[in-house]
Amino acid sequence: MRKEDFKAVLTEWKEFVFPEIVERAYEIPLRSSSIISITGVRRAGKTYLILSLAKKLLQDLPRDNVIYINFEHELLRDLEARDLRELVEAYAEIFRPLEKKPKYLFLDEIQRVKNWERWVRRIYDQRKFRIYLTGSTSKLSPREIATSLRGRTINFTVYPFSFGEFLKVKNFEVGPGIKYLEEKKGRLFRLLKEYLEFGGFPEVVLKESRMEKIKLLKSYFDTILYRDLIERFEIREVRLLEEFIKYAINCSTSYFSLTKAESFFRAKGEKCSKKTFSDFLNYARSSFLLFPVEICSPRIKDRLQYPRKIYCIDTGLINFVNPRFSQNFGRLMENACYIELLRKVERNPTLEIFYWKAYGERKREVDFVLKEGMEIKQLIQVTYASSREEIERREIDGLLKASKELKCKNLLLISWDYENMERVNGKKIRIVPLWKWFLGF
Repeated sequence: MRKEDFKAVLTEWKEFVFPEIVERAYEIPLRSSSIISITGVRRAGKTYLILSLAKKLLQDLPRDNVIYINFEHELLRDLEARDLRELVEAYAEIFRPLEKKPKYLFLDEIQRVKNWERWVRRIYDQRKFRIYLTGSTSKLSPREIATSLRGRTINFTVYPFSFGEFLKVKNFEVGPGIKYLEEKKGRLFRLLKEYLEFGGFPEVVLKESRMEKIKLLKSYFDTILYRDLIERFEIREVRLLEEFIKYAINCSTSYFSLTKAESFFRAKGEKCSKKTFSDFLNYARSSFLLFPVEICSPRIKDRLQYPRKIYCIDTGLINFVNPRFSQNFGRLMENACYIELLRKVERNPTLEIFYWKAYGERKREVDFVLKEGMEIKQLIQVTYASSREEIERREIDGLLKASKELKCKNLLLISWDYENMERVNGKKIRIVPLWKWFLGF
């Protein structure tokens, strides 16, 4: 009998005082006819996001119509789906909802309940609640949620703070005009460097001390490694996995080959195989830690044969694994741009991200190719340049070559601090500073 436990937790919710919540740039519907699931890398702010939704609802609804349950509560350990029947009974005894108003049920860390999906499906089919849930990557992936709920859910992936959200936390307002920025520009670029060096995990951003930021990033890396990878996938080769993950993170923004990884580790005397490393990479992808990107090609054989580029969920984690990485702002810029593109994909799931390279012709490559259906929407190059003279010819040549081959006229070059619209060989190339692109100016 768990009804008394549920009553205690629900009573706490009745008196719950919301913490200060940073509004996130996610458009999550409050009147959806589907179950809303929220996933993402751990510590990205999933709990605060659903609390912000609950807080928004309470502006128009009584507390009795909005219920939030965190299944990490110490009273709710070892629950099974059948126990959740008593949750509804406890709710009916404590709360008096307005029947003509919708009732909302927020279920945080739902994966802690054994066979939770059976109960959630039944409650959803009864149409008594609008349901929102989060799941930890140590137990549950978006694909597993979709499979468990059999088409009843819409998933939203939460990423660490964008640069715009980062600036809100820092109480720094910025507009698009350069004149407006003259007095603020120095601080803007200091904040941009901080964002690239330590990343966008909310708690890391809120810490003032450099050492506290580093300690938090270490704890995040360790927790992702041990809970989301080793425990979840029952990894036996613990040391090999850790070394491989560090090796892959150190390759961020570079070309990554499982064959080269195998050769590297075999040269160190490790017993390993491409199959093992392929599994490790897939596990890291499902935990939102690493993201392999394929070459842009209509041929499946090319996409499988050519090396992939690899990106990490957060530049702070990259710098934790390899502190010397912070000296290469060009690569940090590129990684941060990729995560920003993932946010665009979250808003428009029809978009796909590739890279482009003309094999056999050195120095002809493009960092990102945005594709929607059969159409190439945009070619993007990223470079740490503060003036026209610092932009290397290969950056321009890569855009021009790819533009011709992929038949795309939308060419963008993201710089550190240089802006212009140039025409080269009859093609327009827009050059925009990183901060402006981040903020959509």
